[in-house]
Amino acid sequence: MDQFNHNTIEQDIERLSKEVAEKKKMPEYKEMPERELIKQTIQPLMGRPSSQPTPAVGQPPSTQKTVLPDYLRDSPAEIKLQVEKLVDSVFHQGIEKTVKAAKEAGPFILDAFHDALTDKLYDELKKRNLI
Repeated sequence: MDQFNHNTIEQDIERLSKEVAEKKKMPEYKEMPERELIKQTIQPLMGRPSSQPTPAVGQPPSTQKTVLPDYLRDSPAEIKLQVEKLVDSVFHQGIEKTVKAAKEAGPFILDAFHDALTDKLYDELKKRNLI
């Protein structure tokens, strides 16, 4: 069963890298940072309409070791743990299955998960030289 789950995330990462590469070719995404491209690419999975691309300006990457977005810094430990578990779950159950669980947790958790997942996938795609 672990092999099946491992294959799921590998397929997700491969699909994501191809979608990001396709978006890079489009004029409206040409100047967009790769991290934002990933965020825009996984947005439809979150079940909310994607807004027009808006490049992130003046947002340096966090220096923390955590995958959590900075705005969760002062959140209760339960919320941080829930988001971390969801991000970890992606690498065991795949993106789509984990998104369903995140949706059930409510809009705040879903947004935090989306942001954290964007950062995690960005790091993973960079590590594999896929972006």
